[in-house]
Amino acid sequence: MPRPALPLMFACMALLAGLASSQPPAGRLFGQTPAEFAARRAALRESAADALVLVTSPPETPDIDRWRYRTDNTFMYLTGVEVPNGALALFPGSGRRDVLFLPARSRFASIWADPVPGPDKETEQSTGLTTAELQTMWAALAPAVKEAPRILISGPTGDRARFTRNGSLIEQIRKIDSDVEIAPVDRLVHALRHVKSPGEVANLRAAIAATGAAQRAAARGIRAGETELAVEGLILAQFRRGGAVREGFPCIVGSGPNSLVLHHFAGERRMLPGETVVVDIGAEYNYYSADITRTYPVGGRFTPRQRALYQLVLDCQRACEAFIKPGQTTLGDLHRYAVGFLKSSRLRAKDSSGAEQTMDRFFVHGLSHWLGMDVHDVQDGSSLLKPGSVFTIEPGVYIASEGIGIRIEDDYLVTETGVEKLSRGIPSAVAEVEALMAPRTRS
Repeated sequence: MPRPALPLMFACMALLAGLASSQPPAGRLFGQTPAEFAARRAALRESAADALVLVTSPPETPDIDRWRYRTDNTFMYLTGVEVPNGALALFPGSGRRDVLFLPARSRFASIWADPVPGPDKETEQSTGLTTAELQTMWAALAPAVKEAPRILISGPTGDRARFTRNGSLIEQIRKIDSDVEIAPVDRLVHALRHVKSPGEVANLRAAIAATGAAQRAAARGIRAGETELAVEGLILAQFRRGGAVREGFPCIVGSGPNSLVLHHFAGERRMLPGETVVVDIGAEYNYYSADITRTYPVGGRFTPRQRALYQLVLDCQRACEAFIKPGQTTLGDLHRYAVGFLKSSRLRAKDSSGAEQTMDRFFVHGLSHWLGMDVHDVQDGSSLLKPGSVFTIEPGVYIASEGIGIRIEDDYLVTETGVEKLSRGIPSAVAEVEALMAPRTRS
């Protein structure tokens, strides 16, 4: 999914419906070990120095019947717990245990919704955290608030905080100590999220696997007369089969003139023979999102012009893979290299005024973005491609004068020696795409 070039019970049963086992792996929280979450809390506590850290989870949405609850990424990253109205307290130093404050379990609520973690031994055993009832939080935290020179919270702390749930959080802190400094913790957490743990990479692999199955289903469903929405339906079915309870972003299915629109969400337009269709999708699995784009020809075979443009985009992506030097290259470096690669092509196209241009003029978005809990994950283009970081490479060309949009996007893990293409099993070569779309005969 392109971005502008400028700057527990723990898992709901539906989450596991598409997995081989109907039960989560023992000792895991959303696909990760308690030790992974504990290591993050320890690292954050160290970087926060003498500050008290408070991280909260959002309340249930008012329209609870329409939306599946999703907690805040920072809260999930540090706890592995999906529950509304929770709060995690990380105390400075090593003398006190971290505390997870949770609403008391409600027998009435369990009639209407699946059970959620509560302040009890079951939650403590699964998370390794001390728990307490939410209603005791401010009495329990008052001494620490008075002692701490700073309090770090997730989300806004300035004027914008008044219009968020942080408004009441800051008000409660001020009642205890009106002079204490309150600052955002997000920068420290984002620095930790840059390099992925083994459990995070496993979740990303699962999200990519579900997305790959969805891309195959989309390719086989694309035909003249079919709607973009119908293709989206095939995609979502494969997401659920792969264990993903939600998508990382709305499905982008753009056919014909819509292939020129970077974020065209699937609509009612019917596909016509000879068009290209850009399918940019990502399943979210255990809070981690894939982001894979493929471009398909309606009718199953590219025209000679489409094939030449597609091959250029694919060659650009492959050249970018080889250009990367772990620990030295930035996403900005990679983007500039891609622009130069496209500019050096012998292919030409006409812009909207009819003037002939080199191919870099038709590459209108950033080449890459980080990937993780957010589809456009934290950090920016100046951050180094460190071993353990995950990112995308998505070159594209969009030629309005010809009605052709082409984009290819894959997901990569940086290793000590280069990159691993996590989505390498999803067809992308011209011959592979055309073979995937070819009518299948029953034996």
